Amino acid sequence: MCPLGNGLFGLCFQAVPDFQETRPRNYVLSASASALWSEEVDKAEHELRVTQTEFDRQAEVTRLLLEGISSTHVNHLRCLHEFVEAQTAYYNQCHHVMQDLQKELSRFSSSFGRNPNSSPNASVPAESPTTAPLETEVLQIEEVQPPASGTRKAKVLYDYDAADTSELSLLADELITVYTVPGMDSDWLVGERGNVKGKVPVTYLELLS
Repeated sequence: MCPLGNGLFGLCFQAVPDFQETRPRNYVLSASASALWSEEVDKAEHELRVTQTEFDRQAEVTRLLLEGISSTHVNHLRCLHEFVEAQTAYYNQCHHVMQDLQKELSRFSSSFGRNPNSSPNASVPAESPTTAPLETEVLQIEEVQPPASGTRKAKVLYDYDAADTSELSLLADELITVYTVPGMDSDWLVGERGNVKGKVPVTYLELLS
């Protein structure tokens, strides 16, 4: 009953809050928030599924790459092992070839060092045929006479030291008389400087006349 009496019943009735009127408004607000929240959750779940799918794909690619690296590494080690074995076999073969060559050279040098025509009783006169031609050659050079015609003047281009008594030492830019004798090597001439004569190399001379 209204404390203000019956006359004021209508005022009391109007002062009471109308919960039926406010309830639908709150309900609408709660439904909108729930729908927005549900939409955000669905969006997040979709992004999570996309991310998980991409992660799984990258994980599979990484696994395949690692398997390829492992097999490639094993193949590389196998090829390296075969290369080392081939190198070892090659150098071992080279070593045997060098040993055989050394043996052949040793046999060749030993057989070459032995003179089949010599005997243990060989004496020094056996070397006389070697020294005799030198003495004969020296005598021939000393006894040779210049031809009546055919002598020429020559200018010495370079210094030359005589190797033995049959040759004539030369000084650069000097003039000497040269000529040939029968049987002499074409690379040599007989040269005269005053009363001294001897063999001289043609390459050290410039023939003037």
